[in-house]
Parts: sequence; structure tokens; C-alpha cells
Amino acid sequence: MKISKGKIDKDIIDSSLKVIHSMKNSMTSKDWNCDIRTSNNLTYSILNVKGLLPLKFKIYEIIHSHMLNYDKFFDGMINVSWVNIYEKDFYQEFHNHKDPVAKCFSGVAYLTPLASPIVFGIDETMEIKPEEGDVLVFEDDLLHRVLPNKSDELRISLAFNYQKLILWDGIKADL
Repeated sequence: MKISKGKIDKDIIDSSLKVIHSMKNSMTSKDWNCDIRTSNNLTYSILNVKGLLPLKFKIYEIIHSHMLNYDKFFDGMINVSWVNIYEKDFYQEFHNHKDPVAKCFSGVAYLTPLASPIVFGIDETMEIKPEEGDVLVFEDDLLHRVLPNKSDELRISLAFNYQKLILWDGIKADL
């Protein structure tokens, strides 16, 4: 499993949470077959909200580090992003982010101190207990789920897909 971890600075987390908290009561979308509130009813790409741009730029840095770590380079963009709000006992079932047309990386940024473990894979599993500020980046077809939030405190994360636009094939020898 190719999973990278990066870290977001506390000032970016704090400013992002202010924006998210100002909108959270409007986040009513209950998507998928589980208990979770998302921002999908507000926008297809929450990272384009002006107050979340510093977070978006930091996520781009972490995605580029992931590509360097795994020697897999391509131009792309974060084409979809959404906030996940987990109340007590809320969870996310097994799923992946595989796009039917374009290959991409997926990821999650953890914005609150309380984070339920994320479990990758079914037959061969890896469990990660993220901390506040962690960003995990992984292949879009990697099955994963989030275990139930056992706390009375909200757990807030932001998920995203980074879509490949053009594969880079190196520098031509005749230059």
C-alpha cells in the first residue's frame, strides 16, 4: 500500500476550522450508506472557498511529496474536495475514490485532535490513527473505511481527489 503522510501547520488548521465551523450547520448532506455529514450539498469542491486556499496549497505540497516518494509524476489538480463531519458513533463504510475515467490520488486532511482510525484494505489491512494536522495521500482505488467516532466531540476531516491531467514522460533526449 502506497500511503504518504504529511503535516499541516496549526495556523492553517485553525483558520480552516473557522471557515468550516461558519458553514457546518449548512452541511446537511448525508451521503453514502453510513452516518456522516458532508459539504457535498454546498459545493463540489470546498477547497475553492477563499478561506480554505492556504489549506489547499499545503495539500498540493503534500501531494507533490507523495509523487516524489513513489517516483510517479503527473500534472493534475484537486478536482473534488469535501468536509466530513463525524458526530458520536458516525462512521464511513468501506469505499474507494476510483474515478471511472481519470486516475487520481485521494487523501484526507485531519483538522481536529480527535480522529477515528482509518483502515485501508480488506484482506491485507493497515490501520492508521491520524493526529490533528495529518494528511494522508493514497491511490484512488485503495479501499478504506473510518471506524466510528466514540467521542462526544466532533471529528472533522477534509477529503480530496487529485486528478491526473497529463502523464509526464521525461525530457526528450534531443534537447
